[in-house]
Amino acid sequence: MTFANRFRPAVPALACTIALALGGNAHAVEPLEQHDIVLLQPGTLIEKRVDGGADAMADYLKRLGEAATTAMRDNPQQIPSAGFIVVALRPEGKAHAWFDFKPSLSDKTTAALTHAVENVPPTPVKSGDVVFALRVSVWGAKPPSAYAPAPQEWKDAAKQAGHKLDVDALVDQLWPR
Repeated sequence: MTFANRFRPAVPALACTIALALGGNAHAVEPLEQHDIVLLQPGTLIEKRVDGGADAMADYLKRLGEAATTAMRDNPQQIPSAGFIVVALRPEGKAHAWFDFKPSLSDKTTAALTHAVENVPPTPVKSGDVVFALRVSVWGAKPPSAYAPAPQEWKDAAKQAGHKLDVDALVDQLWPR
């Protein structure tokens, strides 16, 4: 079974597992609710690039969700918002994050969330970049209506290039090696 076939059916179950694992203490409003995971590259490409396959990716996504929830819990002044946490992973064990939230996250919350996301040890990547997004709501917001992210930095890069850029080109342009 390919990574894509194995991982895609697991996405709703994985999201439920992450949500249950993060449930811990009872809150009137959850600091972060993960709705699903958006693969921004073909599953076959991700399969080639991720060392350890779907199991390694699932473990990383659980740790990533826990870190993001903790960051939001530590920043309760954030107004309700919904959107995407976009993550790119590289073979050197590096991660980079972009955000696409409506309304935008506060600067303090963005900084805390960036620190949390970029400091979770990523799943090992063999080659190239692995890019995906978590579709989330914070502090009780309804789920985002969009099903794919469009961070402002990505829009600006495409506008500057004068044409649509694929995900790998966007990541390379905005996160130089």
